[in-house]
Amino acid sequence: MFATGYRYCFISVALFGALASACTSGEADHQEATAPAPVVMLMHRPQKLTAEQRVELGFPDEFIMSVEKAARGTAEPFYETILMPCDNLKGDVIPVKDRLVGFSVRTTAADRVIADLVKPLRSKGYLVFRSEHNYGKVPDVVTVIKGTSQYDILTVQKTEGVSYRTDTKKIIKWLRTEHRAHPFDITGAGANWVEARFTRTPRDLEAFSRRIYAFAPDVVNQGARSRPKLIEEMKKRNGFYLWWD
Repeated sequence: MFATGYRYCFISVALFGALASACTSGEADHQEATAPAPVVMLMHRPQKLTAEQRVELGFPDEFIMSVEKAARGTAEPFYETILMPCDNLKGDVIPVKDRLVGFSVRTTAADRVIADLVKPLRSKGYLVFRSEHNYGKVPDVVTVIKGTSQYDILTVQKTEGVSYRTDTKKIIKWLRTEHRAHPFDITGAGANWVEARFTRTPRDLEAFSRRIYAFAPDVVNQGARSRPKLIEEMKKRNGFYLWWD
């Protein structure tokens, strides 16, 4: 899952062995079998937020330092990919450039960091969220951007469900409707996923699970595998997630 400059980029490099020489016997030619080529995973080194980038962002230094301390990580640049419509009849869009809009930290305590910072940062005009979820394999990425509405997170991340023709505006509209009935804080988002924590748990989680399944079927079909299990997950998380494969 997930968008641009700061992220882990994994590149599969195929290492090719030398071709086995052909050996000729008295009856027939025999070609020696070669072992499968190994796959090497290369991880790009994270970029450190430079002094010039700090000036460009305009975020107070003490503010960045406080987030680094909470996450026990080093600030890295976070970019929003700017898209432009193509001159074709399909309405396609293409990435034009990456724009520096915030900073990220890698942390193994993303849930705690977000829970502690979401309200104080929002009161100052900033939004904190998980921009990359790595499920314990490597540290998660927590990002801070400027914004007054939590839905700005989805706009920056370009969150959408392409396979279901669900764009960012539709997702935000759905979330706004649900928020009026049972408020929540958006705690993470990527290219095709959203996660949130309830500030008031829905009275009828059964009905809510049906609405989630209707809007984002992959949450059940490829995630929880059943709505009863989805309800159990929501109770355990005190929140919910949306996902489109």
